[in-house]
Amino acid sequence: MSKVYGLTGGIAAGKTTVLEIFKELGCNIYDADQVARDVVKPGSIGLKKITKQFSKNVLLEDGQLNRKKLGRIVFSDARQLKILNSITGPIIRKQIVDMIDKMKQDSSNTINIFEIQLLFESSYEKYFNATIAVYIEPEVQLTRLIKRNNLSKQAAQDKIDAQMPMEGKKRLADYVIDNSQDIDSLKVQISKLLKQL
Repeated sequence: MSKVYGLTGGIAAGKTTVLEIFKELGCNIYDADQVARDVVKPGSIGLKKITKQFSKNVLLEDGQLNRKKLGRIVFSDARQLKILNSITGPIIRKQIVDMIDKMKQDSSNTINIFEIQLLFESSYEKYFNATIAVYIEPEVQLTRLIKRNNLSKQAAQDKIDAQMPMEGKKRLADYVIDNSQDIDSLKVQISKLLKQL
């Protein structure tokens, strides 16, 4: 049976880089953000429910969801954001859980890594064989986020503070990958971890 591991970490912790290394080492990788995009594609039940709630004004001319327009509506009104999450949340969860179940049924002994930003916050850990947190020292995280997103120090800190603290994810995870050093250190850690999985 294949094994499925949930991967999470804070903003700018390097989850994408970690996923790429797992892929290079022969793992199948998945991303919850891609699932979230898929469930609102034209013709999907998710998009139909969103347009019913927020009107067709949130669509682009080609029928795709206008994320910027919807974002302006929901991020300026907590009630609207709650409504959007109540529409998309259950659809995304069902899709992810179905994907995990299908992976576990696979008899190829493959290792699957599924990146979910809100893994612990949304109680996804119970679906995985184990969880992995990508950890980064807070000062390194702040520096990388400022540089990556071209943010002021305060704006970057606000984004970090809006998430579950890195220490919390580290404490809850079964395995921790420390990405505070360079890429070579990261590759060594991931290779060692794969031998344990």
